Amino acid sequence: MARPRRFTDDQVLDAARDLLADPAIIRPSIADISRASGVHAGSVYLRFSSRDELLARLWLRAIERFHTTLFEAMEADDPLLEAALHQSRYCRAHPTEARAMKMFGQGQLAGVGSEELQKQILHVNDEMGARFRDVIRERYGADDPALTVQAYTVVRAIPYGLIRGFIAQASPIPSWIDDVVRAAVAAALDALPLRAEDGGIST
Repeated sequence: MARPRRFTDDQVLDAARDLLADPAIIRPSIADISRASGVHAGSVYLRFSSRDELLARLWLRAIERFHTTLFEAMEADDPLLEAALHQSRYCRAHPTEARAMKMFGQGQLAGVGSEELQKQILHVNDEMGARFRDVIRERYGADDPALTVQAYTVVRAIPYGLIRGFIAQASPIPSWIDDVVRAAVAAALDALPLRAEDGGIST
């Protein structure tokens, strides 16, 4: 009979995530995770084939959790503005989850882990991209690739540009950031569409 599991995957992932409260730690080591979780390093390797796989799963979990609350925020009357504000609000409330999301770019995880994990990583942004396309089409009354990429970039890049330094330094995101996000994103969205030669959402 197999021994019952004495710890969960989330227990290990939570320990790895919590280590990111230290700005000096960008990608925790297995030794650090083992100490923080109280799980022997050998047992960690039995559950996760490598540190890269463990951190990829942490990244994926962080992205999925962010998306869950993002979709809730986009049920508001102005879904694009609320999506922009959600980024700064969520990262303020969940600073270590924010740092987990920023450990990798999606393309950096190519080839990490099992085929199933690769599939999850590849498609993690599909639902988000579809939702943005829908609300952009509803707002502007057009299904135009260039307009879509412009609006998507406004909603994603303006908040991120304002908060990325705080995330990198594991510093609290000040509340005034939300006011700047609101003003900048609202003005940029009202100015669309702009002239562009091509478009499309890049995830």
